Amino acid sequence: MQDIESLLKMKNLNTRKWSTPLIIGSGLVVAISGVLMFFGLHNPIQLAHEWVGMAFALAIGLHVLNHWGGFKKYFSQPVALGLVGSVALISSAFMVFSLTDAGASPMMSIVMSIESSSVDEVAPLLNETPRSVVARMETAGLKVEDSTDTIIEIANANDRDPRALMKLLFSQKSS
Repeated sequence: MQDIESLLKMKNLNTRKWSTPLIIGSGLVVAISGVLMFFGLHNPIQLAHEWVGMAFALAIGLHVLNHWGGFKKYFSQPVALGLVGSVALISSAFMVFSLTDAGASPMMSIVMSIESSSVDEVAPLLNETPRSVVARMETAGLKVEDSTDTIIEIANANDRDPRALMKLLFSQKSS
């Protein structure tokens, strides 16, 4: 801890003038984009949310460095430790829950199920025959070995993203 305190005493590390405004600005962007993402608006917000979130984390780190003495005193209080511990525990529970199928959105579960299905199984969803689905994929430049191949297998064999292949399959068919 002495190293951090000696580092803070260096005159070249005076970030007080810009670390707090950076926290405020990036915090507002992360908060607003987070609320928008919560209500389903992900593109193009998610990319900005992630990158500004990285700037937010950096600004918080600099802010903590600038206020190290007060930071240490604050976290010697039982109430502060309890609140930080509670937030960490609740956040961890959300993260673990989101990694399980129970936490996945129903729409994502459907997409993942279709991606792992064969062309034979997906064709009825498209109101097409497996042969016509294969023909559409081949017209789009994809190589399909057999209609028993899954969407993921076809995408991987053609160096494509499975979601792009799903978009191709479920977009309006040309008449």
